Amino acid sequence: MPKPPIELNRVDPTYTATQAHFEDLIKRYSMPLVVLDLVKQSEKREREVRVGNEFRHSIDYINTSINKHHKIRYCALDYSHISKHRNLNVSTALNEVSTWAVNQTGFFCSAPKWRIVNNGLIKPFDERSAERAALLSHHLGVPAFPMEQK
Repeated sequence: MPKPPIELNRVDPTYTATQAHFEDLIKRYSMPLVVLDLVKQSEKREREVRVGNEFRHSIDYINTSINKHHKIRYCALDYSHISKHRNLNVSTALNEVSTWAVNQTGFFCSAPKWRIVNNGLIKPFDERSAERAALLSHHLGVPAFPMEQK
């Protein structure tokens, strides 16, 4: 059974709701914000690609009004493409992106108090697959664990 098409009805060219969402994240978690986009970047029939492109455009638009030191850091990782490519390793790619993201935020956990202390937020984004987001969350813990032990 074919999947139904994804239709985007954008009526807000200034991304007001998206800006409010990121402003809330900044208030709660500080800067930098790192967005890891896990939606497909290429497809024969564009479905997820439409969502990913619109999301990337919203971040680009928001970043035009933010100074260069506080811009939202965006990274797209096409998990589906990597898993199908013979010469690419999903685990390696996820570990590399996770290490980069954790190093961007300076995330660490202070074990004696069991309190999370961070300088920013890593936000996995995948509108269609909770499995991909969960897998990335697991890989984010790999580089964060040694930082926790310091």
